[in-house]
Amino acid sequence: MLPALALAQALGIGIADRGWLSFDRAAVLGAALLAFGLAGSARARFRRASALAVALLAGAASLAKQLELAAAGAPLPRESLAVEGTLVALAAGPGWLRADLSRAVALDPRGAAIPQRIRISGAPADAGFHGIENALPGDRVRARVRLRAVREPRNPGSLPRVRRIERRGIGAFGRLVHPALHVVREDGSLRSPLRAIHERRRELSARIAEAGAGAELVRALALGDRAGLSNQQNAAFRELGLAHLLAVSGLHLGLVASLVFAGARLGIGRCAWLAARRDTRGVALWIAVAAGVAYALFSGWEIPVRRAFVMLLALALAIARGQSRRRAEPLAAAAIAVLSAEPGALFEPGAQLSFAATAALLYAAPRGADETASIGLAGWRRRIEDASRTSAVAVAVTAPIAAWQLGSAAPFAWLANLVAIPWFGAALLPLSLLAALALGCGLEVPGGLLLEVARRASSATLDAGLALAATLPAAAPATRPPYAILCCIGLCAGWTLWVRSTALRIAGALAVSALVALAPPAAVAPPPPRLVALEVDQGSATLIQGPSAAVLIDAGSAFAESDWGERAVVPALAALGVGRIDVLVVSHGDLDHRGGVPSVLEHVRVGEVWVPHGAASDPEFGAIARAATASRIPLIERGAGSPVVWLGELRIEALWPLRVRERRSRNDRSLVVRIDVAGRRILLPGDLELRAERDLVASGADVRADVLALSHHGSRTSSSEVFLGAVDAALAIASAPCGGRFDMPHSQALRRARAAGLPVWWTGRDGAVMVALAGPVAAWGFGERRSGAECAPR
Repeated sequence: MLPALALAQALGIGIADRGWLSFDRAAVLGAALLAFGLAGSARARFRRASALAVALLAGAASLAKQLELAAAGAPLPRESLAVEGTLVALAAGPGWLRADLSRAVALDPRGAAIPQRIRISGAPADAGFHGIENALPGDRVRARVRLRAVREPRNPGSLPRVRRIERRGIGAFGRLVHPALHVVREDGSLRSPLRAIHERRRELSARIAEAGAGAELVRALALGDRAGLSNQQNAAFRELGLAHLLAVSGLHLGLVASLVFAGARLGIGRCAWLAARRDTRGVALWIAVAAGVAYALFSGWEIPVRRAFVMLLALALAIARGQSRRRAEPLAAAAIAVLSAEPGALFEPGAQLSFAATAALLYAAPRGADETASIGLAGWRRRIEDASRTSAVAVAVTAPIAAWQLGSAAPFAWLANLVAIPWFGAALLPLSLLAALALGCGLEVPGGLLLEVARRASSATLDAGLALAATLPAAAPATRPPYAILCCIGLCAGWTLWVRSTALRIAGALAVSALVALAPPAAVAPPPPRLVALEVDQGSATLIQGPSAAVLIDAGSAFAESDWGERAVVPALAALGVGRIDVLVVSHGDLDHRGGVPSVLEHVRVGEVWVPHGAASDPEFGAIARAATASRIPLIERGAGSPVVWLGELRIEALWPLRVRERRSRNDRSLVVRIDVAGRRILLPGDLELRAERDLVASGADVRADVLALSHHGSRTSSSEVFLGAVDAALAIASAPCGGRFDMPHSQALRRARAAGLPVWWTGRDGAVMVALAGPVAAWGFGERRSGAECAPR
């Protein structure tokens, strides 16, 4: 019955996610059916049907409530405002922080309607200041932020991350105006029992961090604090398929419980008095569960850990009741408990991967225990075979989910996990836990020795991961495979579960990994030649793709917590089938154009990088120059007078800036290029202002084009009548967010475009703008067009 109830609950959550059932209706119908079910309790069939219906409606009501909370408070104020809320969750890393607040209210302007749950992000405070990153869950926090709606960037290759945020009830994102403009209200903070644990955990984390290199992994394993891990370390383990080892999850909780169970059983078994009166396995089991609780609390009690603990408890109860052979029951009970508290977990990749892996391992585990080969060479052979089979099953089942939900592929995951999981489980995790436990109990000498051993082992592990990731063949950025190939991957994963031979299961896991890694992207219309102006918030990133060559102009902005180059541009290039960028043009030094370029250089093969005349020595281009040098990519200055370059069928001509150094703004020194393909011309003028537009036309450069990217995102101080008349385009594109605080595209620029008979496509309103360049020029938006007052320029 429990599996059926879990399926009914999941179905109800899916119905609510589609918007087919509101909270009020689901609650009323659920209450009515519950009453009817109790009244007809004498009929077993009626009782079961009522229970399934109530489970369905309960699931629908739980998610509908979260979605309604997220939708409350729209539209949001455009100006910055002071908000106050209770800190629920906090994540931080090098140069960034992210905090989720509940019971949020607006203080200035007082009474402004905002969602009850918001997520704020920004940079941590300078040294010597008590920043939000030092607050604890339950603290009442005030901060000045700029709120914006929770929106999904609508680009090829984009994944539904934002929808997952809405399913948690979070209705707005806020960016800190300044790290110092905040305060933690001690009088309004919640004094929960967990607060003391959070405080002690923070003290231990700071103590471990002082140990030096490798301590960041010790903190992550023992305390769930990943703030010290660098982006390079996370990326390397992600490429190896080992990212799950860096974040506390069900694997870590299971390893801790297994180690404690084995140790407790060994110790209790030596007590003859207790062994004669009790089943030592049951006592050891509940000691292991208690250790799991302690580890879950001290590792931060985050969502993945809570899910894993519920599953551990359900499995322990099943074993204690002698129902360990009924493998679906505890898993279904855990699913019901998790979805009751977090209905959005049904769509979360972490929860899907966790439940799928657990279900597959339970299904594929041998039905009978064979203790004949437990010692000697045969015993080691048996253990290696079991580990190989387990790793193969886990990889085969989780790889399709990771490919669809995360757009990720790790072709070497099976072999890497085969080595890494025993190493982490037998060495790194126990050492880290013992070091933290000793230090937490005030045992400085043994704790220090254990920490030094754990730190050295962790440092060697991180270095090995970085070195191994660097030696592996560079794979193209992964993207969602087409439906047909995804079905083949699913069938291959099912076959891997069905067969019993270890060799066949390994072969199946390798086949699944290969299919995921080598799957071509789904076709995206229009075919090349085409132009794609990506939606990258207040930034710009435009791809011109011919049949055999591609040019990228800019790559969006980048901050410590959000890099549009990595988040949007790289996945879009993969989805569009672009394995190489022949020329990457960086129009000028503003962050919203150059910020994402280093990420593109890191993940995509690039032939050349073009920058404006005089920019190679500009400090604003320092990160790009370093990334280009590291990848051995030429950095070339271009502008007026530079030679025309042919790349297959693409003709690229730089029209601006002049080679002579002039006292102009950074915007007016933008690198302006015109690209010709298939008889069509595209003009990309960067952030030119009115004066530079006039001088460009006066210079005699041929600026005529069929497609025009509006200068400076369509600002009020660009797109003059003279410039638009000289270009004489068939359509224009504005790269700007919907409802942004800079009022781009500005109403005056749009009026001038309309007066010139120029239709304007807008990334913030239309999503990525797709332009077909073969035959008549045609354009459309990749996403559903946004409408309403928030998209109307002021």
